[in-house]
Order: sequence, then C-alpha cells, then structure tokens
Amino acid sequence: MTEAGFFAQKRSSPSSLALVIALHGGLFAAVVMIKGPQFIRELRVPTVITNIPINPDPPEERREPQHPTPQPRPTVIDHVEQVVQTNTQTGVNVASGENVIHFAENTGTGDIVLPPPPPPPFRRAADFDPRYANALQPPYPATEERAQRDGIVRVRVTIGPDGRVTAVERLAATSDAFWRVTEQQALRRWRFRPATLDGRPVQDSKVVTLNFRIADL
Repeated sequence: MTEAGFFAQKRSSPSSLALVIALHGGLFAAVVMIKGPQFIRELRVPTVITNIPINPDPPEERREPQHPTPQPRPTVIDHVEQVVQTNTQTGVNVASGENVIHFAENTGTGDIVLPPPPPPPFRRAADFDPRYANALQPPYPATEERAQRDGIVRVRVTIGPDGRVTAVERLAATSDAFWRVTEQQALRRWRFRPATLDGRPVQDSKVVTLNFRIADL
C-alpha cells in the first residue's frame, strides 16, 4: 500500500544533505568560538630589602679641665666707726658708740661686733598743774542756771610746751552756753604740766570732760 500525504517518504537530494552538513558545521564553529571564563594570574613582586648604612655619631670632643681664675684677695678692714646717729622720729642726735668689724687675716672673714640699740625715747603725757586746780571748773552760765539745767561739755585741748592751752576743740556739749564758758576758761586760766620727751618739753593734746550740776552751786 502506498503512503500518501505527510507520511509519504521523501526522497533525499544531495543539495539537502549538503545544507544539513553546513548547518551542523556552523553550529559547531559557533560553540567553539564562545569564550570561556578567563583566569587572571596574580603577579607577585618580590620584596627587596636594602641595607642603608647609618653614619656613627661623631666622637665627643675632649675638653681640657678649666681651672678657676684666681680672685683678688679682699682688702682687710680693721674697723668702721659711726660717731653720731640721728633719731628720725624726734630729730635728736643720739650717740651710738663704735661699730667694730674684725676680719681674719688669712680667710678674709671674721666677727662683727655691733653696739646695743639705743633705748626708745621716754615720753610723759601732759597733766593738770595742781596749783591751778581751782581754775578748772568754768563759771555756771547764767541762762542755764535760771533754767535749772545741768550740762556736760567734752573738749580736746592742745597744750603747748609752756603748759598753756593754745586751742580748744568742741567734741560734745549740752548747749552753746556751756561750750562758750568752757572754751573761755580753758584758754584763759587752765594750766598744765607740759608733756616731755626725754625730759624736753613738747606739745601735747588732752581730752577733758566737764560736768555742770545745779546741785553743786
């Protein structure tokens, strides 16, 4: 029975066979031409160590020992005298004695002998002269006596070298009347034993408080 249609046996031709072979050859060539993964080989550079010479430290210079320069020998002083010393506070000349400085002949050193310091000046404060004790209390002011008022006066007086009052300063007073009689009495009749400095009369000041009382009249 003869096959007809699609299943009918086809007769192969030489041109068809050549075409099939050409297709297979091209496919094989294409497979061969495909590049595979490339492997990169790591290139290692060898380490080179070079020795660099180091210059040694220069040798230290030898220094010759230096000898100290001889110093001149100090001048020998037998003694120093101080005849008069002035007291700067009082202006009085005070004999201070002799300051003697001894030096050893070989070493140039020695002991220093100084006189003892002078004693401080002796000062005595001013005080009331008892011969004038009755003149200390001023007369009672007439206005204050009629008003039957007591009073207190406090003053600072300046006393000269002769014992007299040279100035009166008002510190406190009950009234002007008490103050005026006190000032007049101090300048006219008060007498003091002057202050002294090493026995010499000098100026001084003193604070005095007076009480005025009606009961004492």
